[in-house]
Amino acid sequence: MKIRTRSQERATLESVAITDIILNIFIFFFTAFSLVYTFNPQRESHIQLTLAQADIRPQPVHSQPLVVNVDARGRVFLGGRPVALERLAAQVSSALAGDPLLPVIVRSDKGVVFERVVQVIEAVTAGGAGQLAIAVEDSKRGK
Repeated sequence: MKIRTRSQERATLESVAITDIILNIFIFFFTAFSLVYTFNPQRESHIQLTLAQADIRPQPVHSQPLVVNVDARGRVFLGGRPVALERLAAQVSSALAGDPLLPVIVRSDKGVVFERVVQVIEAVTAGGAGQLAIAVEDSKRGK
């Protein structure tokens, strides 16, 4: 009886699959890192430029914004005075006096129908408001 003592090592299918997976992981990371390096926004900030000079006048600081209020019954007030919605655009235009940078704040009671608030916002923007804000109350502070 003849017994074979020599051992043969063969590459099995499992080791080939693991090698293939590791190779794919390396390819993925090399590709990902090269893309991250290529599209890195910090690389653009290292470009040395000498910018052109210009006389810049500072924007005027407006201490008092224009406030438009809508009460619980849907009535509109501009600066504390009642105004009809149809006249709100003209009133805002005259209050801005040609300065669209004057901030306009729209304050509304939470019970007002949203459509009414949208109508007020449309009238304010039609009046020439360039900076529009909607006032809300901080939920953490209100409790």
